[in-house]
Amino acid sequence: MMQEQNTTVRKKGQHLTSFERGRIATLHSQGYSNRAIARALNVCHQTINNELCRGEIDQVKKVNGQRQYYAVYSPETAQAKYEANRAHCHRPLDF
Repeated sequence: MMQEQNTTVRKKGQHLTSFERGRIATLHSQGYSNRAIARALNVCHQTINNELCRGEIDQVKKVNGQRQYYAVYSPETAQAKYEANRAHCHRPLDF
């Protein structure tokens, strides 16, 4: 059996890149579901859900003189949180 149709570009277990976070933001703003975004990036749908939660920021909009809060996905915020988490996940150095 030929395996030409079942090839994957992405290996399992790799972290998302900033480019992929940008694609998630674009597809999410266009109204794609988490599963559709996951199929486009060839990752698990839970990865997309975790990423959207990680990069979610609250924005404020004034409507009729009242503040209205809404959540927006920001790939820059997600990348910054990812880098901060990676910096703290290692064993501390002993000198």
